[in-house]
Amino acid sequence: MDPEGQRVIPSNDQQRLLQHLGLGDLQSWSGLQRNSGCHRVAINHWHPQATPDWLWSVGLPLLSLGQQWKGQRRLLGFSALPGCGKTTLGQWIEAAARALHLSIQVVSLDDFYFEAERLDTAMQGNPWGVPRALPGSHDLELLHECLQTWRQGENVLMPCFDKAKRHGRGDRSGWRRCDADLLIFEGWFVGCRPNADATADEPHLESPLTSQELEWRLKLQPVLAHYEPTWSCFDQLWQLRATDFNAPWRWKRQQEATLEAERGASLSNADLDRFIRMILCSLPSSSFHTMQADVVVEVDPDRTLRRIHLPCSTQDSPSSDSLTG
Repeated sequence: MDPEGQRVIPSNDQQRLLQHLGLGDLQSWSGLQRNSGCHRVAINHWHPQATPDWLWSVGLPLLSLGQQWKGQRRLLGFSALPGCGKTTLGQWIEAAARALHLSIQVVSLDDFYFEAERLDTAMQGNPWGVPRALPGSHDLELLHECLQTWRQGENVLMPCFDKAKRHGRGDRSGWRRCDADLLIFEGWFVGCRPNADATADEPHLESPLTSQELEWRLKLQPVLAHYEPTWSCFDQLWQLRATDFNAPWRWKRQQEATLEAERGASLSNADLDRFIRMILCSLPSSSFHTMQADVVVEVDPDRTLRRIHLPCSTQDSPSSDSLTG
């Protein structure tokens, strides 16, 4: 990534974001990042083709929040569909935070999957044949206990999940110490709430919902409600919102091709197709398009960040700004 490369997000969008976060005006804040060298910290953790909007409109503002909230326990939810780049973002945030002596950690909802036997029971019979990832596959009691203990200022051990165990079905694998001031909690359906439109048509699907898929979609709605107490704990919720809900087809195929090239191992085409179909079918697309996040950043199928919206703020309003800034 070239930190000084061409950006796409309009400067007015970024100005509104910084004001919303209490970080001052764009010119002063940008100068501070450059003068301190923050914009070049851990730069090798970014994908070479990542655009600088990832740095200036997401990464650095999150680090600035970590600085602003220093000494406080704050929980930030981060929602994004699989394959869009949130894992790379999280790795950069943790590496940059260490270099800058900021107390920030990234924790995934995925790490709170049930242990093997209970996980298999929870996922039994789903029409996509996926071994995990659906609402209902997580140990919410453990999650609540960990977050509550951490919020009270104590250090806490949070579980780690290894997706490669059990021939790719995954299992719990050790524990991780969490003692950060700012905890960023990420997941693909983080922030999603039960939706009255669960039976609505989904025109983006290449083939319509089957009766089994619709049955499971309806079954998952009350399950999703059990996650709401966790969402309500967030001090802020950020969302990377796909401009094309079918983008995970492209993102995950690219991701698996990279894994195959680098490690010689990846999901089979059939397993990958079932996983992506689950992402696109299991929850109504409106659950993502209407999510009441504090900060929404649009990401297109090329993983280019396009716009920033602040749904809960009076600052956000339709703008005629050019997408080229």
